[in-house]
Amino acid sequence: MINILLFTLILVLLIYIIPIDRRQRFIQLKEDCSYHGIWFFDRIHHNAHRVDVAFFGSSHTINGVMDEYIQNQLNTLSVHVVNLGYCRYGVNIYPVLLKEILRAKKPKILVLEVREDESRYSHPVFPYIADASDIFLATPFYNRDLGRDYFDSFLFRLKLIKAEYFKNDSLVPVRTNDFGFMGSADTASKTYLEKIDLGQKRPKYRQNSMERSFYMTYPRIYLKELSELCMKNHILLNFLYIPQYGSPEKEPLEMDTYKKYGKVLIPPSEIFKDQDNWFDENHLNHAGARKLSGWVTDQIRMDLAELKRIP
Repeated sequence: MINILLFTLILVLLIYIIPIDRRQRFIQLKEDCSYHGIWFFDRIHHNAHRVDVAFFGSSHTINGVMDEYIQNQLNTLSVHVVNLGYCRYGVNIYPVLLKEILRAKKPKILVLEVREDESRYSHPVFPYIADASDIFLATPFYNRDLGRDYFDSFLFRLKLIKAEYFKNDSLVPVRTNDFGFMGSADTASKTYLEKIDLGQKRPKYRQNSMERSFYMTYPRIYLKELSELCMKNHILLNFLYIPQYGSPEKEPLEMDTYKKYGKVLIPPSEIFKDQDNWFDENHLNHAGARKLSGWVTDQIRMDLAELKRIP
C-alpha cells in the first residue's frame, strides 16, 4: 500500500510539473460557453489593445453589458472597456481570471456582477483553468466540490498533455475581436414573464444568521481574495447588481460583504421591471442591455474622474 501511494504521489507530481501551453487550457474548453474561453485568453494575450475597465460575471453580464457601447460613450477618455463575462456561477473563478489578465494587462477598474445571492459552489471550469496552486490550496470551508475539482483537474491535465504531445489543436486561430458582449435582440413573451413574476412572489425560505454564516464562508473567502488581489495591483473594485426578472430583492443579500471591498452599483429598478427589456427571465435583451450599459457608463465615468484625482 505504501508503494502504491508513493507511486501515485509521484505520478500526480509529474502530471502537474510537466509544462503545458497556457492557451491549451482555454482551447480545450471548446464545448463550453460558446467557446468563450479561447476568446478570453486571446483578448488578454494576443490583442494589443489595453484592458482598462473589465467586467466579470456570468451570462447575465455577457448578455447585459455592451462593452463596445460603453467604450464609445467614453471615447473622450481613451479607455478600453471589455466584457470578460463567463457562463455560470462560482466566485472562485474570478481571482483565477484576474491573475490571468495581470500576466499581460493592467486594468484600472474591475466590475464584478452580483445577483440576489452569492453562489456557494465552485465554478464548473475552475479545475480546468486554475493553476495547481489554486487547486491544491483551495479553501475546504464549506467546499462540497473540493474532491471533484481535484479529480477533474488531474484528468484535464492528462488531456492537455495528450493534446500537447499530438498537437491536435495547434492551429486554432487567434480570436481578434475586442469585445465580449453576446446578447439577443429577441423579447420574451409577456405571458411567460408573468408566470416568472408569480413564481418570484411565492414565499422563500430565509436562512438564519448561523446558517448563512456557514454557507457563505466559501464565497466570502474568494471575494476577499479577489479584493486583496485588486488592492495589491491598484485596481478599483465595484460590484454591479443584475437580478433576475421579477426579483423582489432591491439589493443583494450579501450587500454588507460587498460594501467591505468596493462600491455596489444598484441600477434603476425600472430597467429590470420593464418586460420589453428581457430575452428570458435571466438575461436582458439588446434593449435592456443598452439601458443598463448607459447607466453603467455614467458610473464608470465618475470612477475614472476620481482615479485621475488620486496622486
